[in-house]
Amino acid sequence: MNALFSGLRASLVALAVCLLTIGCLSSFACQAKSPDRFVLSGEATYDGKPIPSGELIFTPDTGRGNKGPQGKARIRDGKFSTENDGRGVVGGPHRVELRAFDGIPYEGREMQVEEGKPLFGSLVTEIDLPEESAKLDAVVETEGSKPQFVLTVLP
Repeated sequence: MNALFSGLRASLVALAVCLLTIGCLSSFACQAKSPDRFVLSGEATYDGKPIPSGELIFTPDTGRGNKGPQGKARIRDGKFSTENDGRGVVGGPHRVELRAFDGIPYEGREMQVEEGKPLFGSLVTEIDLPEESAKLDAVVETEGSKPQFVLTVLP
């Protein structure tokens, strides 16, 4: 009986080593094939004031021949970066979605909403991002009753 358990234990250990090796190799292969990601940072304003809370979502524009992983950046007190709590981006054509909130937590129907209430509906713009880390300026200006979102790569 002990011999049976010893053999079973040895088999399980060997299987675990094989799975870990395969996992590490496939993970390495996947990382080697993944595109380079770059850091984007900058400021986000709404009618000249810093956006208190929000998110920028960078989606490669497949219709214009770009592919790769989606990137994102959290906006806090008018500043954002894909580096710390976001995800870096690939270069090339992108569709960028902006969600902005007033930053005043409130009690929602089922939970506390930390980001606060939306400043406006989700806004989308297009931009060609450089193949390197860059600074951006995210500006929302109200024209009439409709907010306009402009995203610019800074020199």
